Amino acid sequence: MVDVDEAAPADIVDRLLWRDAQQMLGRHLGAGHDGNCVWCGQRWPCSARRLAERADAVSRRPWREAWTLRHDLNSLPAAMTDRGRADRNHPYRRYAD
Repeated sequence: MVDVDEAAPADIVDRLLWRDAQQMLGRHLGAGHDGNCVWCGQRWPCSARRLAERADAVSRRPWREAWTLRHDLNSLPAAMTDRGRADRNHPYRRYAD
């Protein structure tokens, strides 16, 4: 059984992601007097804070929209795409090189 916080706002689509984002947002609250995160010590806003903010935003979107937020995936090398894997795993393609 999965324990899901029932106190989540009504517009939340992914409650588990939202809950994790809230935990991270609660830890990485802000910068200290030195300009670094009070939790992890990285320069503010730290990478964990930015990730938590993104997770909070994504948790409110339908999953089809959330999965297409990353436009940088179009620039991956062919070896990391489905087509690259298909070519690499083809039984005859292996010996063609």
